[in-house]
Amino acid sequence: MKKLNLLALLAVISIIFVGCVNTGDKDKANQTLIDLSSVDSITIHDDSGGLITITDQKLIERFNKAIHTAEYDNAKLDIAAPEYEATVELKNKENEKFSFWIMGKNNGLFTKSGQNGHYKLSETDKAALLNLFESNDQHVESDNLKIDETIKRITLANSLAHGSVNANIKDEYTDHETIDIFVRAIRTAVQIPGNLNTATPNYDIVLISDNNKYAFHLWITETSEQGMLMNVNETDTGYTLTKESTAELKKILFSEAKFNGLEFNTERNSIGDLVAKPMGLSENNYLLNGGAVVELQGISYHTIHLFYGDHNAVNALLAHDPATDEVKVKWSDELNDSNNRWNNAFMSNYNMLIPLDEDHLLFLESDVTKKAGQYHLSSYNVVTGKIERLRENFWPLSDDYDYIYKFQWKADEQKLFMQSYLGNVWIFDLKTGKDDVHLLKYRVIPHSTTGAPSLFLSPTFKRFVHDDESSELTFYDNKGVSLRTVPLPQEQYVPSEKIKWNPAGTIAWMDTAEINENRILDIDIDYLKIAAQKINFYNQDGLSIGSIKTEGNHEDTAIEVVGWMDANVAVIKSYTVELMHKDNIGLNVKGVSYYLYDVKKKQKGASFSSIPSSATITTDLRMGDIDNTGEITVSFKEITYKKEK
Repeated sequence: MKKLNLLALLAVISIIFVGCVNTGDKDKANQTLIDLSSVDSITIHDDSGGLITITDQKLIERFNKAIHTAEYDNAKLDIAAPEYEATVELKNKENEKFSFWIMGKNNGLFTKSGQNGHYKLSETDKAALLNLFESNDQHVESDNLKIDETIKRITLANSLAHGSVNANIKDEYTDHETIDIFVRAIRTAVQIPGNLNTATPNYDIVLISDNNKYAFHLWITETSEQGMLMNVNETDTGYTLTKESTAELKKILFSEAKFNGLEFNTERNSIGDLVAKPMGLSENNYLLNGGAVVELQGISYHTIHLFYGDHNAVNALLAHDPATDEVKVKWSDELNDSNNRWNNAFMSNYNMLIPLDEDHLLFLESDVTKKAGQYHLSSYNVVTGKIERLRENFWPLSDDYDYIYKFQWKADEQKLFMQSYLGNVWIFDLKTGKDDVHLLKYRVIPHSTTGAPSLFLSPTFKRFVHDDESSELTFYDNKGVSLRTVPLPQEQYVPSEKIKWNPAGTIAWMDTAEINENRILDIDIDYLKIAAQKINFYNQDGLSIGSIKTEGNHEDTAIEVVGWMDANVAVIKSYTVELMHKDNIGLNVKGVSYYLYDVKKKQKGASFSSIPSSATITTDLRMGDIDNTGEITVSFKEITYKKEK
């Protein structure tokens, strides 16, 4: 498994259909053709906010030639924000929009608005478009160092060569204070006499107003007394920065050197909420992510992940007393090297925080060293502030990168289930100490960067089902004893949550449907929810105990288990579906009704217009969904604690 980088992960391309259904359709490629005589202009937006307009007929022809031979694929594309967006303005005032992913290692992909699939460019056409977009992007306006308009945004990139701007932005600045420092540094710079022959610049900076872009090369290091500037379009003329400006820029660019541990500044905003920001870091040099939130004894506890600099990360447990304006760090750990084999775990596993009892919180305590380290299952005492390691060094360090893929807590028995990406499974019994540990046996399906669900746990923790990609699902007891296998239907949709359980853990079921777009209720990376046509039921050991199908021969009818009245009687939702749009995935659900079904007796019961209030509702466990709504909101730059009512 490849190591994860929090920032790079956002740019990974993933395509999912159950059973890897991926059908090409070359006829759709012709739909990218543009009638050149009807084109008025093409407007290109890049992901840094830059904008260019193409009106030259030869350039428009180059654009059209590059896209019209692309290969069409009707699979849905799940991807980060596009690097370029092109709006083709037609003379009849209509337009056609395209989104492109063509930089770096991206495989030359684009989509056209109004279509469900995507297109793949040849390497030649990818290069042609990139040249077209970037060559115009670098025609920034500048008059030596004269800037006489309001700058709204500044981008910073590591420089690659004289005379061009690196499109891979490292940092972006939008706050007035930082912008003023950069503008003042440029305006007060002094020209160096003569023509210069310099080494490769350290940085490329682009100042962006509403109408123009001003691009400069910048030479500055942590030890510089005076930095140097050059206009990107005049690379033989240099300008020396003042000592004052150099010092101010160094504070912005190298602020991570001032970071000496996680602490927070706090202040009340205009509506009285408390806003916390990490001390010692430039606002443009870090990202925050939030984890679980738990309240014990009137204090709010929550986990956060702080990423700053090139590859520095901090995981922490924070506490806030609503009666104060303080945010305190109760525990933290830091990782500074992506080559550390705990990298993926550290980047992903900061969101487990469980109330163990009224005085203790259960969490994953990392203790990383420069190259390795350990992980412990620990409790934090909210009264004494002490940490106790309940399962010390429980996670063997492997040669490959690993992380906790899913966990589940059974509060009444104080049992914790965890499955790691590489297939470690732990069922920790914190009451009796009788743990069940299965190392490297039940791995996650290695699809995309995060993996697809492979293990489906009974609510009792006494059974689980594993998909080892052998076209069969195997039922196991908690000791890892194989009980029975059931076949996965071929040429049919099965949802990503292949097996679900009733609350008693005595009945399991599997939904199936024909492979058809009008059977997809929801789809995302490693996730599929279907409008089922058939439901197969099994006992806790995997023995088939019956099935139900949609009634009648209508192609648009569907059924779903939405709740349970008791251990045997299920609440079945019956409904019809229709496609929202002809070429897009998404269904309208109509004609909903409910009825009871006794799985053991195979008998249909009473019908209802809504789910009976006494039913236990079945939840849809979508991987990666964490509910962090409530009194604490973690954005990329700050944490907001809502004012007490």
